[in-house]
Formats: sequence, structure tokens, C-alpha cells
Amino acid sequence: MIHDVIIVWGGAAGLFTWINLDKNLNKLILEKTDKLWTKVLLSGWERANVSNMDIEPERDYFSQNKKFLLSIFSRYNQWDIMSFFAWIWVNVIEEDRWRLILESWDSKELLNALLNETKKNNCEIKLNQDVLNIEKKDEVFEIKTRDNKKYLTKNVVVSSWWKSFFQVWTTGEWYSIEEKLWINVIAPYRSLCWLTTKKDLKELSGSSMDLGLSLVDNKIVVYKEFWPLLFTHFGISWPIVFNTSTALWEYLNSIWIKTEQEKIKYILENIKVELDINKDNATKKIYKFFKQELENEEIISFWLQDWRSWKEAKATGWWVDTNELDNTMQSKKHKWLYFVWELVDVTGKTGGFNLQWAWSSAYVCREGINRKKS
Repeated sequence: MIHDVIIVWGGAAGLFTWINLDKNLNKLILEKTDKLWTKVLLSGWERANVSNMDIEPERDYFSQNKKFLLSIFSRYNQWDIMSFFAWIWVNVIEEDRWRLILESWDSKELLNALLNETKKNNCEIKLNQDVLNIEKKDEVFEIKTRDNKKYLTKNVVVSSWWKSFFQVWTTGEWYSIEEKLWINVIAPYRSLCWLTTKKDLKELSGSSMDLGLSLVDNKIVVYKEFWPLLFTHFGISWPIVFNTSTALWEYLNSIWIKTEQEKIKYILENIKVELDINKDNATKKIYKFFKQELENEEIISFWLQDWRSWKEAKATGWWVDTNELDNTMQSKKHKWLYFVWELVDVTGKTGGFNLQWAWSSAYVCREGINRKKS
């Protein structure tokens, strides 16, 4: 049997692609795990941070080709997904920093609502299908799984295959498959990750406050943000640091420091974090720790050391070069092969931006497949 569309992995982008495809297409989802959507159930501390009301693609996403994002978001954005949620009776509320969270605070509500929509749009699901290879033979793709099963399809949508989130078995196998297809792959990295510091901050572990954080290469400020920061036994954490960790990798790539070993060496020798702390708002513990700098009204500065491990990364950065794709997320080298969500060199800041990228990339992908049918 030759399927019209096979979607590899039933994550957010996979399910949303399925919902928006033509009902008459023969569709199959190959899901690696024993259930759908595990990662999304963990998002926003299981409350599903589904989008953000204030999105500017070139400001809120990290990518080597940010202009690519403008085309995608011009066709499907936060207003569109809000309309979709209203249509399927999923209530969303706005929280701090314009984050859109489920009113129920239960990500299972969204999963169930989406699964109800998929039932209206015929699709078969096969669980525990670990895809090992995809090969194009004439006008048909052959997909092989670990248990030696073979599937044939006219279109393939690879929706997610993170190297982060080990707790949901995401170990990055797709990286080697892309290389076999001669697709330019930008080496994946630990994104939205905690950062370790040379300075011992154990004494402040568990303390937090609102402050300004700047990422500095010698005297050049390469990234700046204001948000709550958490001090930990190894360094610094919380959303402001997750975004900074991604900005750091993007910056190092922009100055042609490519290997991980070279990056870490450069960080140790050149990269500092500067904290702009209002001493009147500092807790007693934080004030005491940084007393000398605060009394002299100085910026607090210390050297970075490294990112935390893959196990603790909240996303995988980089991957398929967007220059390899057209504006429907289709491979320019392999017609009818599509990449969406985290399989692409696009990483959003924390705060709903990455799930919005899932919705947007999936929607424009279905444009290409439905257009082919017509």
C-alpha cells in the first residue's frame, strides 16, 4: 500500500499537520513512543504554554535566516491559532509577558481536543515505530523502522526528532538520516538551557529576583534581557538564562566558532555575564553576597563556563538549514519531503514561541501537500 502522507512523530506539529490536511488523503502517523504528544504535555509545567500574544519573528526567534520566518508567520500566526482554539472550544488566558496558557491549566485538555479533531480527518496511527531510514525511490518514499517494517508514501512530514528531552526518548537519530539524504544539517546544540559559571554561586542557590542580564564578549554586549533570574548550585537558571543560552550559541556561530570544543574554550576566555541589580529590590542574601559591588553601584560581572547537559536542555537548536526549504517547509532537494518544528534551524524564546512555531510550520506544510493533491 502507498500512503498519500506519512507523518513521522505525532507531536504538536505532527497532529496539527494531520488536522489541516485534506480529508480524502490517506494519512499515517508513525510515532516512536507508546503515546502521542508527550513533550507538549510537559510544556509550561504541564499547563501548555501554547503561544504568545506579542510575537515579532525576527526578535523572538533564533535562526541563521530570520527572513524565512516572515513568510511563515505572515500566513499563520498567534491570531490564527487563537481562532482555532476558540473554534474547538479550548479556552486560553494571557499571563505575564503575554504568554498564552490554557485556562484549565491542564495540557491534557488541549491534547484531547486536538485528538477529537483528528478523528474527523481520517488518519491511522502506529505507535512504537522507531524510524531508522527514509529513502526516495522514484516518486515514492520508503520508510524503514527498527523492527524491519517498511512503509511507502508519496509525501513525508518529519515533525519532530529532538536530541533534547531524553525523558521522552528523543536521542537525535534523525541527524544521521538527514546526512544520508544529503541535506545540509547545522549541528544541533543544547538550547533553552541552564548555564554554569566559573564563580561559585552555591551560597545563593534558590535565591531569585528581577534583574537585567547582559551577555558580553569582552566589551561587546551580544544579548540583553530583563526578567527574573534564579541562582543555583552550578550557576544561573530560569527563562532569562534559557534565552541567553540560545543567544550565546547563535553568536558563537556568527563569528565562525564552530565546534563545541572551540565554543567552550572561547566562552572560558571571553564570555561574561553582567547583572544589573537594583539593590533596593535585592533580598538580604543577594545583597550580602554582592555587597561590595552593590554599595559601589557597580554592574556585577562573572565569567561563564558552559551549558548544562543535553538531559536538561528544553529544546534542540539549529538542525535543517532553512535555505534547504521552500516556503511550505518542503525540501528543495527532495520534492514532497517536509520538515517542521524543531527539525528546522528555528528556535523560539521561552514563553510559548516554540509551540507557535509548531502550529505555523505545520500549517504552511499542509498548504504544499494539499496543493499537490489539487
